[in-house]
Amino acid sequence: MDVKVDVKVPELGKVYNPFEKYGLKRVINAATSITTLGGSIPDPSVFEVMTDAGKSFVSIVELQQWAGKRIAEACHAEAGLPTASACNGLMLAVAACIMKGTELERYDPLQGRGWSNLSMRLPLRTEGLRTEFIVQAACRNSYDYAVECAGGWFVEVGGPDGATMEEMREAYDPERTAGYYFTARQARKGPSIEEVIEVAHGVGVPVVVDAAAENPPKRKLWYYTERGADLVSYSGGKHIAGPNNSGLLAGRADLIKLAHLQAYPFSGVGRAAKMSRETIVGLVRALEIYLTHDEEAAFREKEGWARRFAKEFGMIPGVESGVVYQRVVEDGEAMAAFCSLVLDEGVCGVSGRELSSRLREEDPPIWTLWEPGFLLGDDYEGMLCINPQYMLKGEHEIVIRRVKEILGVA
Repeated sequence: MDVKVDVKVPELGKVYNPFEKYGLKRVINAATSITTLGGSIPDPSVFEVMTDAGKSFVSIVELQQWAGKRIAEACHAEAGLPTASACNGLMLAVAACIMKGTELERYDPLQGRGWSNLSMRLPLRTEGLRTEFIVQAACRNSYDYAVECAGGWFVEVGGPDGATMEEMREAYDPERTAGYYFTARQARKGPSIEEVIEVAHGVGVPVVVDAAAENPPKRKLWYYTERGADLVSYSGGKHIAGPNNSGLLAGRADLIKLAHLQAYPFSGVGRAAKMSRETIVGLVRALEIYLTHDEEAAFREKEGWARRFAKEFGMIPGVESGVVYQRVVEDGEAMAAFCSLVLDEGVCGVSGRELSSRLREEDPPIWTLWEPGFLLGDDYEGMLCINPQYMLKGEHEIVIRRVKEILGVA
């Protein structure tokens, strides 16, 4: 199918819609780097290396190992592996922990064959394998089903306020425990990553960390490995701004090897989660850019827009506006700045939830964050947030105008 691409410079206050030729609306992303909107927007050089990689063939296994070395360097880890999303990275990490101590350890990915009968035991034929993962109840989230997809089972300890060190020690079973599972963004209560690692390593099992959205700051790429985490999974398509279907797995070399043996292009639990050669080199290029990115300057620019929004909307009767921050869980450093809106429905005529819904009905649709507890933690009820982090040139004015129009003050 021939599609004529006619790129036009947008008029003032308008934005180019590359999807118009397909009869689709483009979306203004005033939310965050969510998968349902395509993640992020990579630097043009990412697409340049992807196009170049598409011009020939290469051994995927050798390419994965090349990329793995760059991931390991970036994460200050022994080894790394490119994955088809952070969720896929978690599946492979769990599979590696389950297969630790089995005959699969004898094989090397460069051998290319001979172990399928072992790797294909997962996720169902797990008799005789250690498959349980200890997790704080407060660390559960909607993505940890990746553990069960790989053949693992959860053993929950503690409650909404976290678990104690003693509870985590008592949950360990030498015949069944394959590892400990830790979700960074959920772990605002209970034992820290250092304490979880202390308990797990004290009984000789690894710790898997879900750090999918723990960037920026870039130091979070090595925060967990430097503290002794055995396997850490990150998204490549969110703040790192690689292809949306990419991720990074970093950690111990022996476990990364086992994860690789379960991954595409081999016959394991990761077989269906393919990464093209183009995606792999695009991820590495995006990682290179991310590591040299001036994140302080970028933060100041986005914070400036959040303050501009807050000032504009704060003059509207019935609207309480301000700037709120997504913060690093461990030390409270600001990661991103959002404009927050709390509406008095009696004055504004609409609720905050209704405003968020009506903005999505616009053309172009504007996606915002309604009660984003997964980012802010506490004090988010009744709050609509506008995030300038992924808004493009010309979109800020559109958002200001649309909000005012809906609230009847345009």
